[in-house]
Amino acid sequence: MKELYVVLFEGKVRERESKREVKKRIISRFNIDPPQAERLFSGHRMVVFRSEERDKTDDFAKRFTETGALCRIEPESIHGPTAEASGEDPGAPHEAPNTSSSQRDVPPVQYGESSPYLALWEAYAGPRGDWYAERFKRFTQKGTPAFAPSWNWSAFLFGIVWLIYRKMYRWALLLFGVSMAGIVIPGGSLAISFFFGAFANFLYFLHVKKKVDIIISESDHIDSDQAIKERGGVNPLPKVLALFLLMMGIMALFGSYLFDFATIANI
Repeated sequence: MKELYVVLFEGKVRERESKREVKKRIISRFNIDPPQAERLFSGHRMVVFRSEERDKTDDFAKRFTETGALCRIEPESIHGPTAEASGEDPGAPHEAPNTSSSQRDVPPVQYGESSPYLALWEAYAGPRGDWYAERFKRFTQKGTPAFAPSWNWSAFLFGIVWLIYRKMYRWALLLFGVSMAGIVIPGGSLAISFFFGAFANFLYFLHVKKKVDIIISESDHIDSDQAIKERGGVNPLPKVLALFLLMMGIMALFGSYLFDFATIANI
């Protein structure tokens, strides 16, 4: 079972501190660009850091407050703050407690239908993220990631194109290699397509989970929600088409050599 802790920032700074100066320190210390800093100071309730480790969260909050900004740490749980900026009145801000401060009992974050991870996975998936989140629930119903039957028509019909579109490049190369091998087996390509259609959602879930975990674990990252959206999502169609045509060209070349070899062997 895991717990998540988040550092919340509402654009407030300490007394006698200038917002302009604090903004400059944050840009310099955390290596973010000015537009992103402006977004942090928009006045909305923002998650600027998220981690499963309390020590890392405390360390980040300490470094963040050293710039003159006011933040606080809260648990992210089933009833805790969400990954998106909230429009509710958050109350008076206060500095984040350090490790010696008293801590509340935090309900453990579990996989399942109410897991806060689902919102992060949905955000990473981008287009049709809600559809994929519903499938991801099936893989976490037992409390730990586990395969469950599902079907993906896009993966079945388009295979490599779908993988490139979803930024799963290693799986695209693997499927490309398997597809090339399937050429020489009667009915092999159709069997591969059926197999992939049945397992594609689970493979995508493992991919999304791994990427989101990496983003969460980055101790110096500001605004992990923005990073999830930037690194996730899908490839633009021109890039998908270019990579697909390149792979098909290689496969056609392989097929022509295979055909010539078979012709020679029959002579």
